[in-house]
Amino acid sequence: MPASRLCLLAPSDRYLHLPDVRIHYRILGEGPPLVMLHGMGSSSVDWFPVTPMLADRHQLILIDLRGHGLSSLPRSRDYSVGSMAEDVWAVLDHLGLERTAMLGLSLGGCVTIQSAILHPSRLEKMVLVNTFARLRGSGVGDIWSKMKRGIIAMQGMDKLAHYVAASLFSDPEIQAIAEERLRRNDVKAIMRTMLGLSRLNLLKELPNITAPTLVLIGDRDKTVPRRCAEELVAGIPNAQLMEVADAGHALPFDQPEAFIEHVLAFLL
Repeated sequence: MPASRLCLLAPSDRYLHLPDVRIHYRILGEGPPLVMLHGMGSSSVDWFPVTPMLADRHQLILIDLRGHGLSSLPRSRDYSVGSMAEDVWAVLDHLGLERTAMLGLSLGGCVTIQSAILHPSRLEKMVLVNTFARLRGSGVGDIWSKMKRGIIAMQGMDKLAHYVAASLFSDPEIQAIAEERLRRNDVKAIMRTMLGLSRLNLLKELPNITAPTLVLIGDRDKTVPRRCAEELVAGIPNAQLMEVADAGHALPFDQPEAFIEHVLAFLL
C-alpha cells in the first residue's frame, strides 16, 4: 500500500477543548469539505470502509461526538443532540470553515439535522443516512426500551455490547466490529445519549432547512423505520430519498461502493 494511502487511513488526532468537553477530530483528504458524523456507540474511525475513496474527492472532517471515541465525557452530563451540534460548529469555527457539506449516520444524522437548523446558511448540502427527526413506533424506540432493561440487568457494557450488536446487525463480521466498539463506551453515556434521542423532535423545524438533502436508507434497516425517512423528505424543502438494496442500518459497511457512489454523485 502506498505511503500516501497509509496516511489517509491514519490521520493525526486533533482536539478542541471546550468549556464542557474535549472534542476529538481528524482531517484527511483534499477538496471541498465534508463533515462526517458517526452513529451512537461508534466513532470517527468506523468510517474506514468509505473514507479512502471519499478522501480522494473531499477534505473529510471526522468528528467524535461528545462521549464517543476519543472525545471526553461532558462535565455537565449533557448528551443532547443540540449540544452535540454546537460542538460540531465549534470545531468548524476553530478550523475557519464558513460553509461545508455534512453527512450523518443514525445519531450523527440527528446531529446533522440539528446543525442545519442552527446554521442553515452555512450548510451547502446534507446527507442523512438511516436517521430521523423524531423517534416513533418500533426500531430505535424498541431498542431503547430493551437497552434500559439490559443495562439494569447486566450492569455493564460487555454483555450489553453483544446484545445491541446482535440486535442491529445481521452480518457476523459487522457484529464483531460493532460489539468491540460498543464495549469501549461508558454505559452511563450511552444511556444518556439514548435518552436524549428518545426526546428528540425536530419535525416542525425541518421546513427551515435550506440545504439540498439526500436521505439514504437501507432496505433492510430494522432500527429506524422507513417512515422516519419519509418524514424527512416530506419536511425538508429540497430533499430526495434513495434506497440502497441489501443494506441494513450499517449501510456504509453493508454496501460501501453503493454508498460512495450515491454520496459523490449528490455532492457534485
